[in-house]
This record gives sequence, structure tokens and C-alpha cells, in this order.
Amino acid sequence: MKLERFNGERHRHPQAELTWVVQGAGVRFVGDSAAPFEDGDLVLVGPDVPHLWVSHADDVGKPHELCVAQFPVNLLETLSVPEWGDVSDLLRRASQGLVIQAPVCSDVQGLLLRMQAEQGLTRLALLLEILGLLVKHPSALQTLSSASVVVASGRGSDQTDRRIDRVVRWIQDNLAQNLRIEDAAAQVHVSPAAFSRFFRRSLGKTFTEYVNDLRCTEAAIQLRKTDKPVATVALDCGFTTMSHFNRQFLLRHGQTPRRYRKSV
Repeated sequence: MKLERFNGERHRHPQAELTWVVQGAGVRFVGDSAAPFEDGDLVLVGPDVPHLWVSHADDVGKPHELCVAQFPVNLLETLSVPEWGDVSDLLRRASQGLVIQAPVCSDVQGLLLRMQAEQGLTRLALLLEILGLLVKHPSALQTLSSASVVVASGRGSDQTDRRIDRVVRWIQDNLAQNLRIEDAAAQVHVSPAAFSRFFRRSLGKTFTEYVNDLRCTEAAIQLRKTDKPVATVALDCGFTTMSHFNRQFLLRHGQTPRRYRKSV
């Protein structure tokens, strides 16, 4: 699937989804996780988990391509296949979103390419081969979203998703500004107190925590894609002091911004 950019609304569906970003870069939202992605990103999302991929502004106009496979989680349960128990465990783990890493990432990508060219039972067999690989290599799967959101996602509604999407996009569009909870609450026409409860119930973290998540995600992208001084990146992403930027970035990425830039 070739697109001008990755965009849309935060959404969920009853099928599990395997998404491979063949080309493109930006921010990936899965549950309460907001993290940078780039070419080769490969993620398994369980059923009813809110998710969205959004292109970074610097990548708009460049080639974008996705390869997506959706499938029902009870695919073979009715056939009483014993091996499906391990796959069911995998899909339960995917209810928090899973990034697929080496050593199986390239193998899964190759199987997805073959699936695109096949039909019927051959395509199903390739999907089962992918699931078998993931079951055999649990250490190659990195969890994205916190467990608290898994519970919340089941209670959500389309209206809730739209309201959260509106707030998240407002945060993205105003990262460099002073983002007050009062202004965020005004986006969905509720009081600040009601907004705080709604936001934490929906995403499993406070408004301030999520703002810092997005700011650190944007900072990580800029550190990887530009030569801007670290202090400029901090200001562009809404951090008014370097000490606060360093502390929040270290908390989320396990290293300081300068060390992160040197490592990528």
C-alpha cells in the first residue's frame, strides 16, 4: 500500500494486525505508547488496541509504503489445533502491542512480501509460518503499551477514541507551546477535573506524562534526522530547561539526548 503520508484517526478493530512500514518515518501510537518509527518498523497489534501511525513533517512528500495483514484471533480455535495455544498466548501478549526485532524481523518481512503475491490457503499458510516464528522467538518481541491501557481499551467507544485523537493531535500541533490542562480540556469541552479523569482512564497515564512522552518522541526524531543543537531541539519540543529535557529523555530512552544522538 503506497501513500502520500501516514495519517488518519486513532482507531481499533476486533482483528489482530501486523504492520510493516516499508518506507516512512514519524510517530507510532499503540495504546498509551508514543514512539518514533522509521523504515522497517514491524509491529503486531492485538484486537481492540487503539493505534495510529503518523508521518513526521519532514517526511511528508517522500515515498510512503505500508504492508498490513489483519486476521481474526480465533482463526483456528474452532478446529481444536493444539499448537494454537501458543499462538493464543502470543496474541494475548500483543494486546499491549509488540515491536518485532532481530533475529526474526527480516524473515517476517520476507513472508509478508510473499503473502502479497499469494491467495487462499497459501496466504494462510504463510501467516501461520509468521506466527510460528514469533512464538519461537519471544525475546525478539518488545512490549509497547502498559497493561493499564489494555483494560481501559475494552471499555472505550468510538466517541472516546475521537476525543482522545483530537487531544493527541492538538498536543502534536502545539508541542513547543506551554500546554495547560485547561486548554486541553477545552478541546473536548469538559472541565479540567473531568478531563484529567477521562484522559488517565483512556490512556493509563496523566496528561503531563503523555505530553512529555510526545515531546521526547519528537526530540528523538529530530536528534536522528537533523543536525540541530541539542538545546534547540529541546526548545522546539517544548522543554524550557536542559535539566528537565535531559531528565525526561533519560527516563524514556535510557540515555541522555547527546548520547542518544551518537548511538544512532
